[in-house]
Amino acid sequence: MKIVRDFVEYKFEHQTFAHHLLMIEDGSTKNLLSAANIYLKQNASTSEQTSDRYSSQIKRFLKFLIEQRGDRKLDHNIWRQATAADIRKWQGAQVSQRDEQNLIKPNDNTIRSNAKIVHQFYCWASEAGFPVAFNTKTKDWKFKYKDESKLINIISMISGSHADHANIDLGGKNTRKQSKSEMLSMSDEDIGRLMNAYKDAVYPAILMLSLATGMREGGCVTFPYIGSGVNGHIRTFPDIKNELKNGDTAKTFSFTVTEKRSTERTLQVNMAAWQSICKAYLPLFYERKRRFEKKFPGENANAHFFLKKNGEPVTATNVSDQTYLAKLRIFKSDNTPFPWTFHSARAWYATSFIIRHLSVKEINNMHYDAAVEEQLRKQLGHKDIKTTYMHYIRQASLVLALREGQIDYTLGKDFAFFDSLQA
Repeated sequence: MKIVRDFVEYKFEHQTFAHHLLMIEDGSTKNLLSAANIYLKQNASTSEQTSDRYSSQIKRFLKFLIEQRGDRKLDHNIWRQATAADIRKWQGAQVSQRDEQNLIKPNDNTIRSNAKIVHQFYCWASEAGFPVAFNTKTKDWKFKYKDESKLINIISMISGSHADHANIDLGGKNTRKQSKSEMLSMSDEDIGRLMNAYKDAVYPAILMLSLATGMREGGCVTFPYIGSGVNGHIRTFPDIKNELKNGDTAKTFSFTVTEKRSTERTLQVNMAAWQSICKAYLPLFYERKRRFEKKFPGENANAHFFLKKNGEPVTATNVSDQTYLAKLRIFKSDNTPFPWTFHSARAWYATSFIIRHLSVKEINNMHYDAAVEEQLRKQLGHKDIKTTYMHYIRQASLVLALREGQIDYTLGKDFAFFDSLQA
């Protein structure tokens, strides 16, 4: 008996749905897992990436459930027999296997997050009236990573939250939330170190796009080689100038994108940044495009600009994974925690935007400018960012102070004082 997964597209009541299906295959018999498939239709049909993640984790858990039952007689209703304790055991098995093999992935946050997906599915199934053995009120499904995970100390070293290092926010959605008192100051040196740590030049190019726009990973990877529809003007540099009315003088161009199930928004891309991105990455693109066309005949190769070496389109998950590996390379090279993630580029864009559009006096006085806030809101795709705006002003104030040497880390002591200590 095994779990089979497939991807389907169909129309229902004048709407188009696309999501994965899960089935149990037993010999020549296949049974649809109706509850799981209805759940995926309702909760993951707006994004193939979301559907892929949700369905793959439910599949992995059910595979674990089958393996745990051993030689006992099984039927296609085995999914109904799962308990909260089974989810806890599933997490524990992943942690044990990883630690025994001295691996660093999947990390604790990933395992915990995947377990939440399965937990949410069973909570939904119970509320929807499916006959399950799952107790939605118990916390027995939660695994004690602090007690059982050997990786937790290594991760804390990398993140900067180890006892020997200051706590620094990583910007990841599964890490602890950023404190309002913590500041983000990504230097040019930090950016360069991260770019150089990537093994594939496509990822520094994507990072440059995020730094220039504030886009998330998921938005950046949808950037086309040749745009269509509302993005029909998009071309690589300098050909894009021919598509714009003010091409010779344009400092920005628009890009319409949808991220994280949010509504469609139109943001601005800096022309100088786009020129640099194309200069660095375009020479590699054409060979990758040929591989894409060979691998995916019939698909629109112009819809994808950022491609991996094998021709496959880069995904948001690829960006996150490769950034994590790049951070590890930096850590291993100098044994110093590297505090930034790819998502940090989005926060750094917002901070730089404030510095660019407000005077030093306005920043230091925490001045609220509705026009600047509105433009930043549109660029980042937030519904209401007034609180976030004030947070970025505080960050901008610190960055300016650091640049101008206003913050004295020596507490007023000069070189003569420190030299005297060694006398």
